[in-house]
Amino acid sequence: MAHFQRYALLIGGDLPTRERAVLCTARALNLPVVILAYPGEQLAQRRRIAAGLADDFIVAPASLDPQHALEAVRAYQERTGAVPAAVVPVNDFVLEAGAAIARHYSLPFLSNKVILNCRDKLVMKQAFSAAGLNVAETLAVDAQVSDFRFAPGQRVIFKPSVFGGSGGVCLVRDQEELHQAMADAKQLLERYGDALYFDPTRIHLEAFLDSDQEVSVEVFCTSRGCNAVAVTQKQLSARPHFAEMGHLVPYAGSDDAVLRNTAEQACQALGLDMGVAHVEIKVVDGKPYLIEIGARPAGDKIIDLVYRALGVDLYALHARSYQGFQDEFPTAVPAGTAAVTFLKSPAGIIRKVNCPELPEGVRELTLYKGVGEHTATQARNFETREGHVEWFWPAERGNAPDFMAQTSQLCNRLFDIEPA
Repeated sequence: MAHFQRYALLIGGDLPTRERAVLCTARALNLPVVILAYPGEQLAQRRRIAAGLADDFIVAPASLDPQHALEAVRAYQERTGAVPAAVVPVNDFVLEAGAAIARHYSLPFLSNKVILNCRDKLVMKQAFSAAGLNVAETLAVDAQVSDFRFAPGQRVIFKPSVFGGSGGVCLVRDQEELHQAMADAKQLLERYGDALYFDPTRIHLEAFLDSDQEVSVEVFCTSRGCNAVAVTQKQLSARPHFAEMGHLVPYAGSDDAVLRNTAEQACQALGLDMGVAHVEIKVVDGKPYLIEIGARPAGDKIIDLVYRALGVDLYALHARSYQGFQDEFPTAVPAGTAAVTFLKSPAGIIRKVNCPELPEGVRELTLYKGVGEHTATQARNFETREGHVEWFWPAERGNAPDFMAQTSQLCNRLFDIEPA
């Protein structure tokens, strides 16, 4: 029997880099937090922080399938007598399951139409285009992809349509590279498809937007409108892949207002009217192009960066929105520069992890891999990073250092790698 009768059900909060959602949800709602455990054994080792913070866990097979998720929560109610007072999603793949639970208990949640808009990138792009927003042209969908014919010199993006974390996304130039990208993505998606409740065969090709300037905008959505709270500068891995290797808040570009306005319009185009959304934008020749929107707080500790740099607790606003509160739009109070950077070592086998002196400004160093584990040749997606470093540089200390360069140097000192 649980020692509480009502609780906040947090879905996706046990994923790595999202652990602070547990603390912020509990503080914002003044409720115990129960996590509906995210499936997938390959991530279990990195969930212990969240497990220690939450008041309880609900563990069930296929927990992101809406029917199984609801059955698991109802079984928890029968066993403990406790019922959810809010269902709070903090990952893309949990939206369908969260909706099923919320509707059973008559709790606020996004509509099915909005969830579809936010889960399928092709449906999403159609909504953006209808609202007059810029998107990359879609060139082929599903079965059409394998038969796509390249024009001389043409480069296109191969992309899974309902996945995330840059998984399977690849720049291709010809049939051979396309078929290799499809094979690599198929292997990746089949590992996650059943557990994460999505269609691994849903794929598409889109025009390549030739620019290295990419940002995300963190937007607070309410029934009164959408408000861009922060713009995050992003650092991507080398092509042909697009793994996210660094995030920095606040963004210092002169187009800040344009990016914020674009993100707000994009959220409204999808019908978002509650919670925090993560909007990804690529800037090409000074013009913003929408990549995608996640109807949830950003991963990769971006929400932590916004809190440190600007004093806005987006996890708290998100949780309160899913209990039905209509909070005012927040006001940022700049305090400095916050960043998270990801470790990428040379390819091989980790033979030793050293303990070098950490550079000034480091708040946290977390390793994802240890002695005896393999490292990849390139950063391809969320799976091929060796760890992360979180930084903070107070405003009174002047311009922040080059965190990406310092991370590269630190990575070289951390790992002794034996070529495979």
